[in-house]
Amino acid sequence: MMYDLTGYMVINGKDAWTEYSAFLCEDRPEDSTNVSELLKPPEMKEYTAVDFRERNGEELPEQLPLPCCKARDLTLYLAVCASSLPECEAKRLTLMKIFMQGWVILQVKGISTEYRLYYKSATSADILTDAFDGSTVARWKIKFREPKPVLF
Repeated sequence: MMYDLTGYMVINGKDAWTEYSAFLCEDRPEDSTNVSELLKPPEMKEYTAVDFRERNGEELPEQLPLPCCKARDLTLYLAVCASSLPECEAKRLTLMKIFMQGWVILQVKGISTEYRLYYKSATSADILTDAFDGSTVARWKIKFREPKPVLF
């Protein structure tokens, strides 16, 4: 494995690289879909309005209540590295079990927010094998739900 990604991503208090050889990946080096997904502002809940048939528009209070956000889904692109296909699959399955056991507390280097998520679904893994050294990477997309989004 050519890179050391220690400290880049923390899952439930454990370093993802050290524990699972896992990291957020992209399709192309110039992409930043994971960071964009994490930093995407949550959608606002609608204000409760009164809609009288005999009046134009809708009625809202003069002073609007503090804004609240809807829950949101986040789709992240993850990868796991290993020296062989069986080791790679074992690490991927271990990580998936952790995601399916309950809350996932996710922290990513450079983003001050700590995300409290739960697992919803995942795609099948793409398996990439290096013909020279036999190392293997499994990458797949995972959908999480953030029930109470943190406002930035």
